[in-house]
Amino acid sequence: MQILHKHFGSYDFIVVGAGAGGTVVANRLTEIKNWNVLVLEAGGYGDDATDVPNLYGPIEFTRYNWGFNSTPQTTCCLGLQNHICPYPRGKGVGGSTLINGLAYSRGHKSDFQKWEKFANSKRWGYDSVLYYFKKSENFVHNDKQAPYEPQYHATGGYLNVEYHEPRSPQLNAYLEANKELGYDIVDYNANKIGASPVQLNTIHGRRLDGGKAFIHPVRRRKNLKLLTYSYVTKLRIKNGVVRGVEFSHKGNNYVVQATKEVILAAGVFGTPQILLLSGVGPRKHLEDLKIDVVADLEVGSTLRDNSVFYGISISTNYTEPIRPLKEYVKEYLNGVGPYAIPSNDQGIGFYESSYTKGTGIPDIELQVITANGTSALAQRMFYLTDQTFEDLWKYVNIPRTFNVWVIDLHAQSVGTIRLKSKNPYEYPLIDSNFISDPENRDINTLYEGIQLILRLLETKALKAINATLQGGPLRACKRYEYLSRDYWYCALRQLTINLYHPLGTCPMGTDPKKGAVVDSELRVFGFKNLRIADASVFPLALAGHPNAPTVMVGEQAGDLIKLTYLKYVD
Repeated sequence: MQILHKHFGSYDFIVVGAGAGGTVVANRLTEIKNWNVLVLEAGGYGDDATDVPNLYGPIEFTRYNWGFNSTPQTTCCLGLQNHICPYPRGKGVGGSTLINGLAYSRGHKSDFQKWEKFANSKRWGYDSVLYYFKKSENFVHNDKQAPYEPQYHATGGYLNVEYHEPRSPQLNAYLEANKELGYDIVDYNANKIGASPVQLNTIHGRRLDGGKAFIHPVRRRKNLKLLTYSYVTKLRIKNGVVRGVEFSHKGNNYVVQATKEVILAAGVFGTPQILLLSGVGPRKHLEDLKIDVVADLEVGSTLRDNSVFYGISISTNYTEPIRPLKEYVKEYLNGVGPYAIPSNDQGIGFYESSYTKGTGIPDIELQVITANGTSALAQRMFYLTDQTFEDLWKYVNIPRTFNVWVIDLHAQSVGTIRLKSKNPYEYPLIDSNFISDPENRDINTLYEGIQLILRLLETKALKAINATLQGGPLRACKRYEYLSRDYWYCALRQLTINLYHPLGTCPMGTDPKKGAVVDSELRVFGFKNLRIADASVFPLALAGHPNAPTVMVGEQAGDLIKLTYLKYVD
């Protein structure tokens, strides 16, 4: 049945999605006063609750979360209900910055040296991307004990970066333990191996999502229209030229024309879904669903993420006091305290694995979640089975416990995004496929991360707070000797999940026959007037967290479009 669409007029540019990339693009394009820009966002604006970073756990399961899930897995997530991995993604102005952990971690310079080769363009090499990272940044060195290398940072940008205060004694013990093992305390965004307090996208302890950072300061621009609760279902394409988009808004269906370009920034799942519904994707998949093939591109064929092992819980003799709510609120209003950080994610460390030893390239990340953090939400957040939860977390003393997440930064395993049907409102099929690489590099790297934690537990600094591995053994792995190599490899299959860092479903490259979807200028191969500006264009997993690089992609997109039409940038 053909759907009738009302006309919504025309704009120079249509930005689909107001996430980490789309908000930046909208900001930069509307700097040109005679360009009219329409932003279509499926969700609404954040509110006072999203300002509070440590309420993100309850919020991410409600109105600001799409609530995607993977298909049942066979190589990971075996300790989760039905072997399904959760995939929370932000829905609203700011996208996943409404619900993420707010860590500001760009990736290592070697990642961008590889990206430059994938793109065959210096624009994506380290010197260029560093300029764009600094363009958007406003770095505040509020923790004077934390190392800071100013040549890698900038002030005056829209995106605030600061440290949480005060530090937990558990974080300080972790940092001292690193020093005992010979690791420095570093500014990790200066491409260093070592440990650090986390740099965060908060401002005076309040969440700084993409909407607050890039849209609120410019929302009065007359050439910017941001339409919330607007769900894009399809591109309008004629003879290889993208003319506009179809979308629904408040029960009505509309079509809107783009006189210059459409920029897809709907995220790692939304962008490929729109392309596939528009007939742009793998031919066989589209034909199986009886969708007319407009272009045969490997859209959705390379889902990547940082796989993470959530199974390390450590008890200490330090008890984080539970205080009256009034005290927490007072601290939060002063920009400090436990409400001013998501899930108490205070510490971070970057380390070589045996695969990168001697190169200075981090392959393992440890995230330290200090007392009263993730344990309280573990079963709900991670879909743990009752047995898994009982084995690891049910009986822990949360005010005395910290967790360490083990992260595989350069995961080799690749999953897919595919349509379930032609229905644009039906969620796509997400096959995450973690720790499935044939060389076993991913699971070996995670195991090395676990061994690093066990070495840290032997240091004087952590023994001083009686840091002790707790929880376990997992009954699912009872056939193996507890803490043996075989036990850990079994546990890794049970509790390795995605880090909620999906990327790469429309990767950048030079040859669409080899899987590339966009070129070095973010243009979709085979089309005019169509670009992508979100994490789906990443050609590889980075040694960092995707929010900062996605903002960088948005900054690049703004300049690339200005160069196309104006032949210059400011």
